Amino acid sequence: MEPHFIYFIYGLCCMFYALMAWFFWRKRGERLSRLVMALMILIGIQCIKDVFFLSHAVYSSEKSWAIMTSTDMVSVPFYAFILTELCCPGKLTGRSALLQLAPFVALPTLFITLDNEIFYDIEVVWTAVYGGSYAVWTIFAIKRYNRRLKQRFSYEDNINLDWLKSILVFFFALLSIWIADCLYINLEAVYLLVSMAMWMFLCYFIYRHESVISELVVTFPDKDSSQEEESILSVKIRRLFDEEEVFLNPNLKLSDIAAMTGSNRTYISRFFNNQQNTTFFDFVNGYRVNYAKTLLAESDEKMYVIAEKAGFNSRQSFHRVFSKISGMTPEQFRTSKPKD
Repeated sequence: MEPHFIYFIYGLCCMFYALMAWFFWRKRGERLSRLVMALMILIGIQCIKDVFFLSHAVYSSEKSWAIMTSTDMVSVPFYAFILTELCCPGKLTGRSALLQLAPFVALPTLFITLDNEIFYDIEVVWTAVYGGSYAVWTIFAIKRYNRRLKQRFSYEDNINLDWLKSILVFFFALLSIWIADCLYINLEAVYLLVSMAMWMFLCYFIYRHESVISELVVTFPDKDSSQEEESILSVKIRRLFDEEEVFLNPNLKLSDIAAMTGSNRTYISRFFNNQQNTTFFDFVNGYRVNYAKTLLAESDEKMYVIAEKAGFNSRQSFHRVFSKISGMTPEQFRTSKPKD
């Protein structure tokens, strides 16, 4: 590979990761942002380090290449930390993070100090197993996370993780290229470009992603509710939706209903799950769709106006939810109504 081309790619990567670290530093506050910033800084430092060793001697020496690669693997757990924070907000602890980091520090240290390649081979295998396991875990964790969201939120924009499924395809491709690169197949440029492309998409979605940890924390009531209390709560909730039309708030959350009724989120959740046999998300959006149907039948307003008036965050979410509940698109519903 032409040396000028690989220098150009490394320079491009250094600038990109530095820019992303700055973006997430500006966001501050959230642990997810801090984790992404830390990983961007780490990958950027690795790129800068590699630029200084981009000599023919290093590239022609398998041992030197292995030493560089083994030290770079310390960034792998940070990928896992970010996935954990996305799928299970608040689950990652300092102790858990240190335990996961330990092999990625110990194995390259042993490899370099003892000059025994077995430690490098173990590290490569462990990284592949560790990374692959987290990728598979994430597939199931996304489903659990999205189900929990529907128990607490009436909207999905910027909080669900459907976009992460596409990122996982990139992740598996990146992992395969990385393993091939570790086996001395020169795919360094391909790995760098695919990695940067993946992080472009990932940083975009993570930057937009809103923290939901405060809503997903489970609250336990002091005592079980009586039948009479449940009946009173049911009346209060029905009044909020039928008379006050709280569903028109596009950012309505379960905690909002709990505050309005002077109740506990656990009691409110039971009302929707047990008494209504539905999720909070489906209950609220059922009201929104019915309200939208009235607007569609009685006016010729544009779809984005209907979506906004009915309490949806965007036309896209309005179209998606309306189609799922009604079995037809808003446009089809409007044209199906007889004209006066």
